[in-house]
Amino acid sequence: MPPDDNFFDQARPFTPSDQPWGEEPPPPGGPEDYGDPRVLEFPSGSRHKPPPRDALPLVWFRDIVPSLDCADFVQGLLIDNSAGIVYGPSNSGKTFFVTDLCLHVSGGIEWRGRRVEQGGVLYCAMEGGQGFRNRVAAWKEKHQVSHIDLPFVAIPCALNLRDSDADIEGLIAACKAAADEMALPVRLIVIDTVSRAMAGGNENAPEDMGAFVKAVDRIRQETGAMTLGIHHSGKDEARGARGHSLLQAAIDTEIEITKDEAGDGSTATVVKQRELRKGDTFPFSLTVVELGLNRHGEAVTTCIINPDVPDQTGTIPGRVQPLKGHPRRALEILIDLIARAGEAGFPGVPDNIPSVPEAWWKDSFFQRAMPGDKDDTKLKAFTRASSNLVTDHYVGYANKRVWLP
Repeated sequence: MPPDDNFFDQARPFTPSDQPWGEEPPPPGGPEDYGDPRVLEFPSGSRHKPPPRDALPLVWFRDIVPSLDCADFVQGLLIDNSAGIVYGPSNSGKTFFVTDLCLHVSGGIEWRGRRVEQGGVLYCAMEGGQGFRNRVAAWKEKHQVSHIDLPFVAIPCALNLRDSDADIEGLIAACKAAADEMALPVRLIVIDTVSRAMAGGNENAPEDMGAFVKAVDRIRQETGAMTLGIHHSGKDEARGARGHSLLQAAIDTEIEITKDEAGDGSTATVVKQRELRKGDTFPFSLTVVELGLNRHGEAVTTCIINPDVPDQTGTIPGRVQPLKGHPRRALEILIDLIARAGEAGFPGVPDNIPSVPEAWWKDSFFQRAMPGDKDDTKLKAFTRASSNLVTDHYVGYANKRVWLP
């Protein structure tokens, strides 16, 4: 698109002036003083006075460049130096979901077909210390990593993140000490739960919730880690997380856990992302496992999380009805296309996972699903079907390639 002539005719490079702010700046000179008037350029000979020692940082126009890497250490989900919450009703599996996710981070283990960059994890287990230990122990056994020392550490005691003179400094110091011991940056700090961390504060009061938000900002700025709070739904679950709206406004990532109306499963849905795509869903169920016997000879149990992955018919076994219509046909076509022509080794696609160009998928859908329809009708149907399949995590997508998670 050609530049706006009026804009460039009026715009002139910024020329710093030594005159006080209250005085009228000198009138602009002629074109010879600025070179080409159609080029916005900071004069190379201009100088800036050193800012006062206590001045806030400045980023000049000439230094603003595209930011192409959002530092998502869990692909498309969790970002360095950010804040998030996972919330849901009681017994919805939110602590199991978060435990599974953060242990994958500590091991650098692919999660739900998504790239994971390894980082240290600090888990503040303020609610149910024994339950926390058992969840981690069960995860170790399931993934057969009991012999490996992962960069994962817990603080198994109550914390007060509402008062500035309480535990904020101690948590920051503990995080830095853990990073030194791990020889690896702590990328994720889990606060389990937000209510316990507020130490009796009123979640609905702006001053108390504001103090907690301020503490979270301080912690992530000092450590560079993402803080991920586990929280409860409000009485009206349709209105989201419990407490004052300051919390929802301040966070970058918000994940809601809902219990399925039929069956024993749950679904995690990304309902807010400040920098990434929202709408991704992660269905899961829990399986009870026995850890051993207590001193009375009674079985001690906990649960492990099972990612519910659709099979080749688009069905999650025992939990979800098969896909229908265009989404079902689009998935069948993609399965066949990958089986015949899929290749691995492309940027953004999980290792050793075959994928195909999205354009191949679209063309095959046009030819096989809707051969007699008009192109605009085909495009609308494919766009809707493919978007739903990606959003519901039936299909992975990155760099214009698609694959089966």
